[in-house]
Amino acid sequence: MYTFIIMSSHKDSVRQHVIGRGFLLLLSCVILGLFFAAIGGFTYGLFQKRQRASTENELQTRLEKEIQQLTQAKHQVESELAAVNKEMNDIRQMAEKIREVLGILGQGGELNTTASVGESELHQTDITAFADAVPDTNAQQKLTPSILKEELRTLYDYINAYQKQLFGYPLILPVKLQQENGEQYAFWYSSHFGWRNHPLTKSREFHQGLDIKTRAGVPVIAAADGTVVQVGKKGSLGNTIEIVHEASGYKTLYAHLQGYAEGLKVKQKVVRGQIIGYLGNTGRSTGAHLHYGIYDMEKEKWRNPTLFIFHQEPTLSP
Repeated sequence: MYTFIIMSSHKDSVRQHVIGRGFLLLLSCVILGLFFAAIGGFTYGLFQKRQRASTENELQTRLEKEIQQLTQAKHQVESELAAVNKEMNDIRQMAEKIREVLGILGQGGELNTTASVGESELHQTDITAFADAVPDTNAQQKLTPSILKEELRTLYDYINAYQKQLFGYPLILPVKLQQENGEQYAFWYSSHFGWRNHPLTKSREFHQGLDIKTRAGVPVIAAADGTVVQVGKKGSLGNTIEIVHEASGYKTLYAHLQGYAEGLKVKQKVVRGQIIGYLGNTGRSTGAHLHYGIYDMEKEKWRNPTLFIFHQEPTLSP
C-alpha cells in the first residue's frame, strides 16, 4: 500500500490518499501506453509524410520521364514528317520532270503530242484533255499527301492513256528471237523497203515491206495492239495476217507464214508482243522469211518498217 499526503500552502488542510499497488501499476501502464501511443503516432505520421514525399518524388520522376519520352517522340515525329515532306517534294520534282519529258506544261499549257518516227509522222493523239487536268505545281501552296496524290493521279491517267496510244504504234521487231530455253536466234534483213530486182522474176519492182530472215518456225508477234482483219492465204504472199492498229491509224502485214497461232481469227483483239503465227516459206518465196509491211491508212501508202523498229539491229548481214 502507498499513502499520498496532500497539504495546502497554508497548512490548514491535509488530505491523505491511500493508493494500492495494483492501481499504481495500472496507472503506470496507462501512462506508458499513452507515451508509446504518442511515439507510435509521431512515428506513423513521419512515415506517412516520408511515404507521401517518396510517392510524390516517384510521380515527379515518372512524369518527367514521360515528358522526356513525349518530347523525344515529338521530335521523332517532326523528323519523320520532315523526311516525308522532303520525299513528297522529291516526288513532285520527279513528276515535274516527267511532265517536261512528256511535254506537259501544266494547267492551261500545251501538249506536245506529235513526234517523228523516221520519215513518218505520228498522228495527233486524242488525250490532250489530260494536259488540262494536270495541276499547276508552280502555285504557292502547302504540299499535302492529298494534293500530291491528286497530282500523281492526273499524271498517271495521262501516262496510262499515252501508253495505250503508244502501244498502238508498230515499234518493235515482229519476230520473237528470245526463246524459252534462253537461246537467242540471229536475224538479218534479206530485202529492204524500196525499189529492187525481184529474186525470182528478176524484174524491177517496188518492195512494199521488209523481209526479215531467220530460222523457220520462229514465232511471229504483233508489232502493236490492234484488231486482226485478215487470216489466210493472199496470193503470192502465202499465209498472211493483217492487223489494224486503231490508235495509230496503221495496218501491219505479216506474210509467207508457216502457220497461225492457235485460235487466231478475224476481229480478234491482240496486244503488242502476242504470238500470232510462225515464220515460214509459203507463197512466192525463195526461202523462209517474214515479209513485214506497215501501211498508213490515212495517207494510203506503205511505210518503211525499218524507220519504226526501235533498238533492234540485225545480228547478221545477208
